[in-house]
Amino acid sequence: MTLTLYRVNTAGQSISSLDSNELIVFNDTTDVNTHNGFITGVEITNTTGIGNNQAAEQDLGDHQDLGSVEKLYVLTGFISLRTQAEDPTNLINIMQKWDDEIKTNPNFIHGRMGIKMEDFEQYTLPPVGTGSDQFGLIWKSIKWGPLEFDVLPLRADFVITMIIDKGDDQ
Repeated sequence: MTLTLYRVNTAGQSISSLDSNELIVFNDTTDVNTHNGFITGVEITNTTGIGNNQAAEQDLGDHQDLGSVEKLYVLTGFISLRTQAEDPTNLINIMQKWDDEIKTNPNFIHGRMGIKMEDFEQYTLPPVGTGSDQFGLIWKSIKWGPLEFDVLPLRADFVITMIIDKGDDQ
């Protein structure tokens, strides 16, 4: 399954108008002997808020379900032939930049990451930064590793976590 992960900056930007350092196409090749990105697993789940009931002596008990709070996207994969090249199109550099830089902006207050899944289109999510229905994915974190040194070609395993922000105005 081809999966594209991308980041928009201004309202009206589409996936086709982005620079190469604002998108990564995973699984568009099977060549693990060059610098490519592969997604090996996708998990999509709703998180449910379980809060402490402030009136625990009441009939509701200690905990109560607060309903669906956010939706998590967890992408597991690897980058083959990892490299430290300074090239801005280097996938590791792009991911590091996305992890370091601001996750929202005035045009996309609820996240500016988008995801396009070729074979799972129900969960394709383009960020929307205008109108009353603003939403997008917020890049939450990337976890690298383990980085193995005895496997050739050298590869970098990762887990990316993104979250749909409902925000107070949703």
